[in-house]
Amino acid sequence: MYAQTRSIDIIEFLPIFFSVLIGMLIILFIIYYFLKRADNNKELITKKVKVIEKPVHQGNIAWYVVECENGERIKLRSFDANTLLISVGDIGILKYKGQTIQSFVRQ
Repeated sequence: MYAQTRSIDIIEFLPIFFSVLIGMLIILFIIYYFLKRADNNKELITKKVKVIEKPVHQGNIAWYVVECENGERIKLRSFDANTLLISVGDIGILKYKGQTIQSFVRQ
Protein backbone atom coordinates (compact mmCIF):
# COMPACT_ATOMS: atom_id res chain seq x y z
CA MET A 1 0.00 0.00 0.00
CA TYR A 2 2.43 2.62 1.14
CA ALA A 3 5.78 2.58 -0.58
CA GLN A 4 8.55 2.50 1.90
CA THR A 5 10.96 5.35 1.42
CA ARG A 6 14.43 5.13 2.73
CA SER A 7 16.06 8.34 3.76
CA ILE A 8 19.65 8.74 2.73
CA ASP A 9 21.89 9.22 5.69
CA ILE A 10 24.61 11.81 5.40
CA ILE A 11 27.23 9.13 6.00
CA GLU A 12 26.05 7.24 2.92
CA PHE A 13 26.12 10.46 0.87
CA LEU A 14 29.66 11.62 1.80
CA PRO A 15 31.64 9.07 -0.27
CA ILE A 16 29.56 9.91 -3.36
CA PHE A 17 29.97 13.65 -2.77
CA PHE A 18 33.75 13.42 -2.36
CA SER A 19 34.09 11.12 -5.38
CA VAL A 20 32.23 13.62 -7.58
CA LEU A 21 34.27 16.51 -6.14
CA ILE A 22 37.59 14.75 -6.77
CA GLY A 23 36.46 13.82 -10.30
CA MET A 24 35.59 17.45 -11.07
CA LEU A 25 38.96 18.64 -9.74
CA ILE A 26 40.80 16.13 -11.91
CA ILE A 27 38.85 17.24 -15.00
CA LEU A 28 39.54 20.93 -14.24
CA PHE A 29 43.27 20.22 -13.77
CA ILE A 30 43.41 18.38 -17.10
CA ILE A 31 41.69 21.28 -18.91
CA TYR A 32 44.05 23.79 -17.23
CA TYR A 33 47.11 21.72 -18.21
CA PHE A 34 46.08 21.40 -21.87
CA LEU A 35 45.25 25.12 -22.17
CA LYS A 36 48.68 26.09 -20.83
CA ARG A 37 50.46 23.52 -22.98
CA ALA A 38 48.65 24.60 -26.15
CA ASP A 39 49.66 28.24 -25.62
CA ASN A 40 53.26 27.38 -24.67
CA ASN A 41 53.71 25.74 -28.08
CA LYS A 42 52.89 29.00 -29.89
CA GLU A 43 55.33 31.78 -30.77
CA LEU A 44 56.16 34.53 -28.26
CA ILE A 45 54.76 37.91 -29.37
CA THR A 46 55.93 41.22 -27.89
CA LYS A 47 53.84 44.40 -28.27
CA LYS A 48 53.43 47.79 -26.66
CA VAL A 49 49.88 47.89 -25.30
CA LYS A 50 47.44 49.79 -23.13
CA VAL A 51 45.17 47.81 -20.80
CA ILE A 52 41.58 48.74 -21.70
CA GLU A 53 39.58 46.55 -19.32
CA LYS A 54 39.76 43.64 -16.91
CA PRO A 55 36.40 41.93 -17.41
CA VAL A 56 36.77 38.64 -15.51
CA HIS A 57 38.88 37.39 -12.61
CA GLN A 58 38.17 33.82 -11.50
CA GLY A 59 40.46 32.30 -8.94
CA ASN A 60 44.00 32.48 -10.27
CA ILE A 61 42.94 33.23 -13.87
CA ALA A 62 42.32 36.82 -14.99
CA TRP A 63 41.30 38.09 -18.42
CA TYR A 64 42.40 41.42 -19.87
CA VAL A 65 41.47 43.39 -22.98
CA VAL A 66 44.46 45.31 -24.34
CA GLU A 67 44.84 47.75 -27.20
CA CYS A 68 47.98 47.69 -29.34
CA GLU A 69 49.64 50.74 -30.90
CA ASN A 70 47.97 49.98 -34.24
CA GLY A 71 44.49 50.00 -32.63
CA GLU A 72 44.07 46.22 -32.56
CA ARG A 73 42.33 44.90 -29.44
CA ILE A 74 43.22 41.52 -27.99
CA LYS A 75 41.65 39.54 -25.15
CA LEU A 76 44.35 37.72 -23.15
CA ARG A 77 44.46 35.69 -19.95
CA SER A 78 46.93 35.30 -17.13
CA PHE A 79 47.22 32.08 -15.15
CA ASP A 80 49.26 33.99 -12.53
CA ALA A 81 46.70 36.67 -11.68
CA ASN A 82 47.84 36.86 -8.05
CA THR A 83 51.45 37.67 -8.99
CA LEU A 84 50.98 39.62 -12.23
CA LEU A 85 49.72 43.05 -11.22
CA ILE A 86 48.07 44.77 -14.16
CA SER A 87 45.50 47.55 -13.81
CA VAL A 88 43.17 49.22 -16.27
CA GLY A 89 44.98 52.13 -17.92
CA ASP A 90 48.48 50.64 -17.59
CA ILE A 91 50.75 51.10 -20.61
CA GLY A 92 53.72 48.85 -21.19
CA ILE A 93 55.42 46.03 -23.05
CA LEU A 94 53.42 42.82 -23.08
CA LYS A 95 54.76 39.39 -24.04
CA TYR A 96 52.24 36.65 -24.75
CA LYS A 97 51.89 33.24 -26.37
CA GLY A 98 48.53 32.34 -27.87
CA GLN A 99 46.08 33.87 -25.40
CA THR A 100 48.31 33.62 -22.33
CA ILE A 101 50.27 36.58 -20.95
CA GLN A 102 53.90 35.69 -20.22
CA SER A 103 55.04 39.05 -18.82
CA PHE A 104 54.08 42.70 -18.61
CA VAL A 105 56.51 45.60 -17.96
CA ARG A 106 55.00 49.03 -17.25
CA GLN A 107 56.48 52.08 -18.92
